[in-house]
Parts: sequence; C-alpha cells; structure tokens
Amino acid sequence: MTNYGKIAVLDEGFVFQGPRRGWLWRKPPPFSADYAAITEIVALKLDLITTDEVVFDIWLDDGRSLRLWESVEGFVELDAALAERLPGYFRDWRGVVIFPAFEENRTVIYQRAAEGVS
Repeated sequence: MTNYGKIAVLDEGFVFQGPRRGWLWRKPPPFSADYAAITEIVALKLDLITTDEVVFDIWLDDGRSLRLWESVEGFVELDAALAERLPGYFRDWRGVVIFPAFEENRTVIYQRAAEGVS
C-alpha cells in the first residue's frame, strides 16, 4: 500500500503527517491546524487519467494552506469532524464534486463567517 501520509483528527483541530518521500532521510514536519483557524475549504476533483482523486484545499487565517488528498489515511474522519465543527460546512459536497465525471467541479464547501467559528 502506498503511503500518502496520515491525518490525526483531534478535538481542537487536526495534524497531517506527510510521507518521507521527497525529504530524503527524514519525515517532513507535521502540519497542524485548529478548526478555528480555517478560513476556507475548497473541494475539487483531479483527473489523473486512469482515476480521479478528490482533494481539499484548506486555507488558514495565518496565510498557510494545505492540499489533502482523499487517499490520505484519516481523510474521511477529517471530513466528518469538519462537518461537525464548522458552521455552514457543505455536508453534501460529494454529489457536486464527484459528478459529472471528467470535470474538476471546484466547490467552496466552507467559508468562515466574519464572526468566526463558535
């Protein structure tokens, strides 16, 4: 099985640990984020010729961003945690992003309101 990294879902946020690939002898530093720091999440589908891959592009209020692939262990759990903790999160994004085939179907599934996350 290919290692695409792993997401650990926590009460206050999440941590993504990427694979060692491309970092020679050591793992890259983990990427951590609090749910309250998320300003926007965009879901889209990448056409990889023989398969499609759904990804989340996540932006934080400190200017950092991260692309998470659905192949990453913990992606489904993170989606559930985001839906539970972020007001206005578009829970039915899969039907919009996955279909129709061969289209990117870029969709904003979360955008933080001016008052922030409760």
